[in-house]
Amino acid sequence: MLKKVKFAAEASREFRESIEWYESRVRGLGLGFTDEIDSTIERIRLNPDMYLKVVEDIKRIQVNKFPYSLFYTTEDDTLIILRVFHNKRNPIKW
Repeated sequence: MLKKVKFAAEASREFRESIEWYESRVRGLGLGFTDEIDSTIERIRLNPDMYLKVVEDIKRIQVNKFPYSLFYTTEDDTLIILRVFHNKRNPIKW
């Protein structure tokens, strides 16, 4: 099990902006989004090798209930979230 979680700068920005967007639409929805991201991170931490390999050592996992994917890699005992990516965006841009 991976012990540490780090967000790359781009992922941190995307996560924050997504929370703000959802919260601006429906009060409490930003918290719901945060809960699903946390749940997704926990799924990765428990079994990081289970998910789709996209490029080299970068993998992708779909977030439940929201149209987002997390792109991630691992380094020693650390999970590194590279992107919090909306699925309707051009996948080439991730």
